[in-house]
Amino acid sequence: MLQFITSKSDKYSIAEEAQMVIEGGCQWIQVSNSLPEGTTLKETLQELKPVCEENEVFLVVDSDVELAQELRIHGVHLKKSDMKPAEARELLGPHAVIGVDADSAADIIALKGLDIDYAVVDYNDGSSSEAIRKIIDEVRSAGVEIHIVAKGIIPLSELPLLRQAGVNGFALSQQIIDAADPVAATAEILNALAK
Repeated sequence: MLQFITSKSDKYSIAEEAQMVIEGGCQWIQVSNSLPEGTTLKETLQELKPVCEENEVFLVVDSDVELAQELRIHGVHLKKSDMKPAEARELLGPHAVIGVDADSAADIIALKGLDIDYAVVDYNDGSSSEAIRKIIDEVRSAGVEIHIVAKGIIPLSELPLLRQAGVNGFALSQQIIDAADPVAATAEILNALAK
């Protein structure tokens, strides 16, 4: 699974970013709080929602559970300082997608028994494949089967290795938007994930 996280860019609007990654084959967009000046999260989601619906693309938002509920988008990604995941589930109901940030195996193990869909761990500049593997091993040893998503700038060559380590998905942003051709970059990443 490839999850694209929108990002403020000098070259593209958020809608253009979304359109390019959709054209490249991405089926999951997370709208970040990092928005161009004069743009609100609500306006951005309202603009992206019909495009995502038309292309059968998941649309989630950073942090704002109430906005996810109001606009009836697919779900929310929670940072550690946001609403507690169990409260978000209660508000959004059983069909919403809820993801959370995690810094350690202990953070993920603490989610055991909660109806949370995925936990995100940082890849940290290419040096932490082994650290992610250790986190996953510890989480699985504790009997927690939540999906693990790696986030960051991850070399293509590392994607299959991380999948073998047990990573279920990848949350990427800058390496797509900063590419010469974001559509081709998205397709290339998805191709690497299919191997």
